[in-house]
Order: sequence, then structure tokens, then C-alpha cells
Amino acid sequence: MIPRVLATDSAEPSGVGRMMLTLAAALPRGTVRLLFPDHPAGRGLVAEASARGLVAAVVADDGWPKAFAHAPLVNVHAGIGWEGHGLCAMARAAGAVVVRTEHLPWLLTDAGQIAEYAAALANSDAVIAVGEDAANTWRPVLAAMGPEMPVAAIANGIEPPMPAPGKGGGVLCVARLTRQKNHRTLLAAIARLPGNVRLRLAGTGPEERAIRRHIARLGLEAELLGHRSDIPALMAGADVLVLPSAFEGLPLVVLEAMALGCPVVATRIGGVVEALGADHPWLVPPGDSRALAAALADALGAPERRAQVAADQRQRFADRFTAARMAAQTERLFDRLQGTRMQSMTTRLGFIGAGGIAHRHFGVLEQMEDVTIAAIADPDTARAEEAGKRFGAAVFADHAAMLEAADLDAVFICVPPFAHGEIERACIARGLPFFVEKPLSLDLTLAEEIAAEVDAAGLVTAVGYHWRYLDTVDAARAELARNPAHLMTGFWLDQTPPPQWWWREDGSGGQVVEQATHIIDLARFLAGDVTEVYGLAAIRPREDFDGLDVPTATTANLRFAGGAIANLSATCILRWNHRVGLHVFADALALEITDHDIMVDVGRGRPVRHAEGDPVWRQDRDFIEAVQGRENRIRCPYAEALETHRVALAISKSAASGQPVKMEVLRSNPQPFFRAAAS
Repeated sequence: MIPRVLATDSAEPSGVGRMMLTLAAALPRGTVRLLFPDHPAGRGLVAEASARGLVAAVVADDGWPKAFAHAPLVNVHAGIGWEGHGLCAMARAAGAVVVRTEHLPWLLTDAGQIAEYAAALANSDAVIAVGEDAANTWRPVLAAMGPEMPVAAIANGIEPPMPAPGKGGGVLCVARLTRQKNHRTLLAAIARLPGNVRLRLAGTGPEERAIRRHIARLGLEAELLGHRSDIPALMAGADVLVLPSAFEGLPLVVLEAMALGCPVVATRIGGVVEALGADHPWLVPPGDSRALAAALADALGAPERRAQVAADQRQRFADRFTAARMAAQTERLFDRLQGTRMQSMTTRLGFIGAGGIAHRHFGVLEQMEDVTIAAIADPDTARAEEAGKRFGAAVFADHAAMLEAADLDAVFICVPPFAHGEIERACIARGLPFFVEKPLSLDLTLAEEIAAEVDAAGLVTAVGYHWRYLDTVDAARAELARNPAHLMTGFWLDQTPPPQWWWREDGSGGQVVEQATHIIDLARFLAGDVTEVYGLAAIRPREDFDGLDVPTATTANLRFAGGAIANLSATCILRWNHRVGLHVFADALALEITDHDIMVDVGRGRPVRHAEGDPVWRQDRDFIEAVQGRENRIRCPYAEALETHRVALAISKSAASGQPVKMEVLRSNPQPFFRAAAS
């Protein structure tokens, strides 16, 4: 699945960024990518995301259109109503479903800013408000602006912070030092309390100098802690947390205090009341230092009541404000919005290569109503033009021209083994998902580099090992899940194909690399990864195949991490297709698998069942649906195909050197079907 994108262009994304990290961590792994502006705060958030195993990057001002390319959904997070308009427009231009998350209630009063917001609504499909109270401020405003805009109330949630030992007592305030947070009201309230109440202020901001002067003028015992990474420990050591803000969305610091059992004294404003409940005992009007002083005095003077309030807060947090609940609600909204878009979605495909294997895909894809073959590139211009007429597709002599000119959602790469590399990298550079026909290349290092680049770009890829999609192979996997393979014998006994590039080692890599790789992949799919290979090869000159230098016979022994062993035999010296398949033997079980049937022998005859359905259709459909942002059921993405390709190349290497080749041990169990949540 192409990851959805969570993005912000906020100049001060501290709270917004932390909320994005929390949401991304709670959504299924690998389904979202985080994007932040390229400035110190954004780079810090990327570092934090990477430490948590999340995919994140900073984006320069001119890099957003490329960053949004092919994203099925972009969730723009706005710290305040004038942020995010440009991101929404660029995401819409890229074809994404666009959702705005508003982290504050409606606060705009400037007529120009209100008009800009109204115009920007055309680039959004829905608005998320971070709580019901905030949503109630957005709904009437957006309704008055014209087009019907869904407003979903999805309350902020957090992962409960790890409890930490703390000490010191007193009053703690965790908030940016800005006018919104009303620190001066807090200082006036502390000054009204009898005795020397210890006050600690965690946070930084533009009001720091003024706050220091105010503290000195009032003669308070107050400590400015600056930015802190140990907030849970500070809360654990405090008697109360105080938040004197003038306005809030749904403040994370209050949720953290609730989860940790730190009693809260705060102003009676929308998001705070939603978090703590209207019956919370220590809520006061904003800007009222006397009322705030009275609430602090009441809380500080009643330790037993503080303990009860802390217990009530913990329970309310667990019931309403967990990250898991927030993520589940958000994912349901995303799924619903994308489902609506998919009803009218058409995926535009480009083909690089218009030979025989491309025509196999043409026959499948033209059956799909939500697919358009929009462009075809092939240096054989006559072949490309013939295919172009069939589909009304634009025709190009080379892939670079096609990728530059055509508006595509994905690409099928159907070229000979020697032609790989530049094509894949051109797709990666444009963020285009691609389906590539095997083998991946003749150069293992090149394939490894492309695999790393695909992973870094987070692209959807698939490779044409269509045997994995046979329903008969599903049946074999079910048998072997209960009774693992012990011995396998594979065959590719066939004629020499007509293309002259196939006859040359530098064109095809030989029969094992170009054809029998299907049998190797099937064996891996059924029995797990290969740990050791030993190959032998022979070549017999053939007068009617001028220039043939590939082995005309190859045999190889393979050892698997799970303990199974196998033998593979391949020859291209015949004049017909004789046998292609894999025989598998387990405890009182023999399987014979071809690309059109399966025989299951348990000692009571040899019943043969024919395969049903078209495995190429299933393979292509899974790729299309993953490109569209639906569930990723691709059974062989590029990284998985690379492991099969390593084995094929190792057989050729062993046959050439006369020595066994040991492989890196990866998995001892058969490879599971790939899904985005498990990636």
C-alpha cells in the first residue's frame, strides 16, 4: 500500500508535531508517512520519528508537490486556521484525498484570513477537529461558507507516559511561554497564595523575558525550566498541574497529567472541559487570578481530595483519550473517504516494453474497468504503435520521454534482463509504483541498490512471480503448513526461446536466471529461504542457435533454512516444452505442482486437480489495488523477489566456479503473504 501522508507546514509544530507522531505510531505500521517543514523544529521531529521506527522526512518549500506524488490521502495538520492552505492545494493537485486536522477551535477574525480559508475549502474533503467542543466551533462557520464540509470530532489521544519517580511538590505548569497560555494570570494567582508556593514553568517561547521580569517584580519563588524531556517525572513530583490558558484545542499536557495521575487545575475553556469533564472541581474562568488562586489553594490544601481527583482523571483518560481510540476513529474516516473516491477512480498505467509478456498483462488489464493503459514505450516503434492503437495510448520510443510527458499512476516494466536499472531508477525518482517482470537484472549489486531505493521511497512494487497466485499453490501451502517439506525436485525442461538476446549470458543470464527462477521462487514460497547451493552446468554447441553461450543443461542442489533439501534440473536443448514444475515430499505426502494443476498423493491414488482462475489476473489486480491505496496483498514485492534472484545467481556462480555458495540465512518458515500492516 502507498502510505498515507501526515503533513504540516506549521512554523512552530511542537504540539502539532507530537500529536502527529502519536497518531502515526498508533496507526498500523507502514501505512503512513510523516512530512515536516525543513527547519530545526521539523528536523527534530523527524529524528524523534525515526527513533520510534516511523517513516518521516523534512520537505523544502519547493519539494511538497513531489512529496505528495501518488499519496492516496494527505492529512494536513494546522496549528491555527491560516496554516496549511498551500499544502492542501498541492495535495489536491496531486490527486490525493485531502483531510485537514484543526488543532484549535475556530479563532479567525480577520476578514482576509476568513476569505482565504473559505476559498481553501475547495481543496479539502473533510475537516477533523480535535474534540467535540472544537468541532462545535467549526461546524457553523464552515456551513456558512457554502459547500457542505464534513467535520469529524476525533478527540486527541496519547499513549500513557511511562511513570517516573519525581520529587519537589508544588505547582507545575507545562506550556509554551506565549500570551495564549496566560502565565501572567498564573503568576498573579501564585502571589495571592499564603506562604511560599513553589512554582515551576516548563517550556520556552517569546514571552520568556517578560515572564522573568514579572516574577522578579512579584518576588515569587518560581523556576523557569526551559524545554524538558522529562515531563512525566516533573508531573510525578508535582502536587498539581496548572494550565491557565485563554484557549485550547484538546491540550495534550492535560491528557498526560490525567494518565499519570497528576491533579489538574485549569481554566474552564472548551477543550479542557472536554478532557476533564464539566464536574471537575478545579476549573476557573480564564484571566481570573482570584478564582485561580482559590482553586490552587483548595487543591494544595486537600491531599486526600487530590488523590481521588487523580484516580477519576486516570479512569476518564482510559475511557476516552487513548491513542488507540484516536487512531481507530481516524483510520475509519480515512477509509470511508478513500472508499468514496475509489468508486470513480481510474488508475492510469504506462508500459515500458510491448513484447510478448506485456501482451499477457494487456489481456488481463483491459478487463478491469478501473484501469486505463495510457502510455506505451518501446524502441520497436512499430510494436509500440500497434499496442497504442489497441488502447488509444500515447506512444513513445523510450521510457524517459514517456515518464516526462505522461500523467501516470504506475508503470509496468516488461523488458529483457539486460535492460533493467535506469528504468526502475527513473520510476523511483518520480515516486511511481512499478510492476517489473523477472528477472530483476543481471547485476546483483544493481538489484540490491534498487531495492534499497524502493524501500527508502516507500514505493509499492510487485514482481511477476505469478505462480504464487495459483490456487493450487494455496492448497500446497495449506498442506505444508501442517507437514513441512523435506525433499523437493524441480524441473524446467524446455526448448530454447527464439529471441537472440536469450541465447547469450550477457542478455538473459541463462535459463536458471530467466526461466527456472519461477521454480526457485515457488520452492522458497513453500519451504522458506535457501542457505546453500551447489550448481553444475554444461553447454553443447548448436549450429542453429548462432552465438549461444548459455548453459544448455544445469543442475543444482539447494539446502533450506528449515531443513529441507532440493534438486533443480533445467535444460533448453529440447525442441518442445517437456516438463515444468516442482515435486514436494513430506511425511506420507507427495505433491506434484505445475502451472496448471496439482497432484496430492497420500497413498490412496494420484488425484489431479486443475488450477482455477488466472494467476496473472490475481497478481495484476493485487498490484492495482495496492496502487489505489486499498489493502496490500502483493505476494512478491521487489525486496522479496531479490531473495529469489540471489539464489538463481548463486547457482550460476557455483556452476561457474565449481564451489558451493553459502547464502545468508533469512527465514526458516515459508514466506507469508505480504500486507502493509506487516511491512
